[in-house]
Amino acid sequence: MLDGKLRLLPGHLAVRLDNATCPYCGTVLDATATTEHVVGKRFVPRGKLDRHWNLIVRACRRCNNRKAALENDLSAITMQPNAGGQYSQPDEVLAAEAARKGQKSISRSTGKPVGQSGEEITIKVPFAPGAEMTFNLWSPPQADSHRVFELARLQLMAFFYFITYSPDTKRGGFWLGGFCPVLEAPRSDWGNPVHRAFMRTVLAWEPRLLAITADGFFKAMIRRHPEAVCWSWAVEWNHNLRVVGFFGEREPVLATAKTLPRLRVETIFEGPGEALRYRMETRLSDEEDQMFHEGET
Repeated sequence: MLDGKLRLLPGHLAVRLDNATCPYCGTVLDATATTEHVVGKRFVPRGKLDRHWNLIVRACRRCNNRKAALENDLSAITMQPNAGGQYSQPDEVLAAEAARKGQKSISRSTGKPVGQSGEEITIKVPFAPGAEMTFNLWSPPQADSHRVFELARLQLMAFFYFITYSPDTKRGGFWLGGFCPVLEAPRSDWGNPVHRAFMRTVLAWEPRLLAITADGFFKAMIRRHPEAVCWSWAVEWNHNLRVVGFFGEREPVLATAKTLPRLRVETIFEGPGEALRYRMETRLSDEEDQMFHEGET
């Protein structure tokens, strides 16, 4: 059970646990345990974690390597500029790191360097007999949703382990029930109906963790349902990608998730074995953004 809430903001010192079990798989650790930075030093732009808060734990080598493999391309992808060539922040360090990682990190989706993994699609639309209009659409490198959800799950497991950690036993806890990611969204779509409804729903829940570090290039929150064994969570990576969801017992998690709206998607065409659909993205203003605030204002 969670006994208190933690508010961890830029400027706090790093927290280092002398934990006896791996926060990811629960294995009892031995001399082969590795040092694990929950917010990877290379996951955010170089130097952004200097003199900022981080959670450092011991982890088994297998879990540490698995998390590092997820961080590699997801870090590079979330640093890339959008389709208009704009970065998530006007930051020279971010731009330089995005270019460097774009050359060295390999996209698991395309098998090519992230910087060369933008996606292009050509749309041909008939508008008169014997005539058609052609549109070329391009998007920056896309993150694989399964990898996004898995990295979010591992980061949240470490934070939950931390807020349930007992120095006496040198052990933390694991949430009861399952992990239910809802939706990831780029910065240009943080105002989508699902994220807005999620934010309104959980804002009144008791915050148990609020972690903002690396000049805001990493954010995480965990809130507890007022009655059920259910927690909401959100992570934000490199001022660019947000992921939200729930974990806990199946029934309250699903009941809460079902209250969220569905995204409306428009169909351009649909044929045997193929279809083309689109959805307009919706921005979220700084004034409206309450995702990582402590409570309702």
